[in-house]
Amino acid sequence: MKKLIFSLCIVISTIFSSCTDIVDIDVPNGGARLVIEASINWEKGTVGNEQAIKLSTSTAYFDSNPDAPATGATVTITKENDGSQFVFTDQNNGNYTTTAFVPEVGVAYTLTIIYNGQTYSATETLVGFTQINSVSQEEGFNEDEFRVRVLFDDPINEENYYLGEFVQANLAVPSLASIRDEFVNGNEAFVLHFDEKNVSGTEIDIKVFGISERFYFYIEQLIEQSGTQGGGGPFQTTPAQLKGNCININDPNEEVLGYFRLSQFARTSYTIE
Repeated sequence: MKKLIFSLCIVISTIFSSCTDIVDIDVPNGGARLVIEASINWEKGTVGNEQAIKLSTSTAYFDSNPDAPATGATVTITKENDGSQFVFTDQNNGNYTTTAFVPEVGVAYTLTIIYNGQTYSATETLVGFTQINSVSQEEGFNEDEFRVRVLFDDPINEENYYLGEFVQANLAVPSLASIRDEFVNGNEAFVLHFDEKNVSGTEIDIKVFGISERFYFYIEQLIEQSGTQGGGGPFQTTPAQLKGNCININDPNEEVLGYFRLSQFARTSYTIE
């Protein structure tokens, strides 16, 4: 019996000691790619002249410093209906800013970036938004959890797409929700925000943006892959490289990360009761 116990101890010890082996994982590195964060957001009731674009380069998976700002670029946006051009000034930290932007709903704009001898470009139309009518709450899946519903009017005889952004102190990153008016065209529409941290006393900063069809499908994939708004689980889609609308004019095969979009939005706040 003692021999049996001793043998079992040796087997168990061997199993646990084998688990301490260090395994080096070789993660493929495809090289640095330009990352373009170009969201031109125009809040209703403001001039919208102050805008910013952020440029960076991607880094290796295990890099201890993931923030690699791209400086020294030339960044401009051209308003296609009258040819006016807005120059974004390099702040030497990856941010490029202007105080002279002129937003106009329904007008196409072209972003041009010259960086390291390469020219990058994207064209989008500034999408408008109506107004937020009201915000309400309802019980969630758990007793102490609430869902927040933001209601707004959807214009008739148009295909419209929307993005809701919810910022609160107890969430590390904003929660996003996107919808289209396929079944509510011309009626009151809503975006729904639900999270297990939506408890009584939670203050939420709410924005609802009008977005383009192409950006809608882009952000839908991003939301699904990030697992926000109830995503994730064993049957979720395998993450894939998201392709934005920015391209390298000199080399169309280059992978460029990020998206150029222009949106009008309305903003409000709500505290869960």
